[in-house]
Amino acid sequence: MASKRNKNLMKRTARVYLNDLNAGKSEIVRQFLFQCHDVMQYFIDLFWQRKDFSGKLADLPTVHRARQRFGITTRLGQALAKQASECVRSQHKKYSKRKPQLRWHTVTLFYHFVTIKPFKGDGFDWCVKLIGSGAPKLIIPVKSTKLINQRLASGWQISKTIRMGLRKGCLWIDFIFEKQRPPLRTFGRVVGMDSNYKSGVVFSNCQVVGEGIYQRIQGFKKRQKHTRTEIKSMLGYALKSVDWSSIKVLSIEDLKKVKHGKRETFSRVFNRRLSHWLYRTLVQLLERKCEEEGIQLVVKDPFKTSQFCSRCNRWDRRNRKGDRFKCVHCGYLTHADHNAAHNLELLGVAGVYGLRSYLSSFRQSVG
Repeated sequence: MASKRNKNLMKRTARVYLNDLNAGKSEIVRQFLFQCHDVMQYFIDLFWQRKDFSGKLADLPTVHRARQRFGITTRLGQALAKQASECVRSQHKKYSKRKPQLRWHTVTLFYHFVTIKPFKGDGFDWCVKLIGSGAPKLIIPVKSTKLINQRLASGWQISKTIRMGLRKGCLWIDFIFEKQRPPLRTFGRVVGMDSNYKSGVVFSNCQVVGEGIYQRIQGFKKRQKHTRTEIKSMLGYALKSVDWSSIKVLSIEDLKKVKHGKRETFSRVFNRRLSHWLYRTLVQLLERKCEEEGIQLVVKDPFKTSQFCSRCNRWDRRNRKGDRFKCVHCGYLTHADHNAAHNLELLGVAGVYGLRSYLSSFRQSVG
């Protein structure tokens, strides 16, 4: 089985599509993925029925049941049972606790099943060799990609584990790269960040990126395809232009459940456009970037951050009108997202989750 995860290692993936694989090998890989899919779904049904949400390794009697039913090896059964157990555990932690149904044919193969070596010959760069233990004995030549070359040039190392799958008729392999995680920075400042459907990504140190995303979303047609993929790419390019050198802690809003209870609040057209603001994707990109730069990423309560004055520390719902923020108490005038970013910075400096705790600590310090 796989070794224990090293918390000091960062992990990234790079996908390669097996378009050059011949028909015979392609069919063998497909049949193997279909078999793994059926075995993992069998284990998921079994664990869910037993109410086993621990995510631990399956016992041998359970693995032997799958071995006898599907004709697989014990080692492959253990690996698939572990992946199924983690899937069940992850689903049980969600708000909607429904039994997982595997939609995609995907399997993770550890070093027991695969080796990765440079290809000896012309036309290909890597040799992925399935070495048995339940997987078919097969050699898969793979061409390198721009992303793989960039990872290797940046000091990333190829892991002994791969992820293989089938989606929309295309076979692919995910190479997993590992790199030592840098220590957290001890220099720099705390910076707040507010993200908005119209204004893009706004930082409290006066950096603003992604302003053109809103105009692009407005130009999408109703049935246009690949729109979210385009927005994801635009978010990635926007974050590349940010200067991270002076940031020690990045404070962002916790918008995980921001849409709960908002059903039928907006029109269908606005909901469709708003769905293109991929906040979860933005957070994932920020998590990766902060991990690579040694920046601490913290999430804060978004409650009233856009209506609270960062100058006089007073809240009033009349402060904000659209994108304009003007404090009715002290007259402070600025963009609403800039004010929210400064409020998130205040929460990051104070080390509290929300404005309620911040005001409580502020009053105690004043008193």
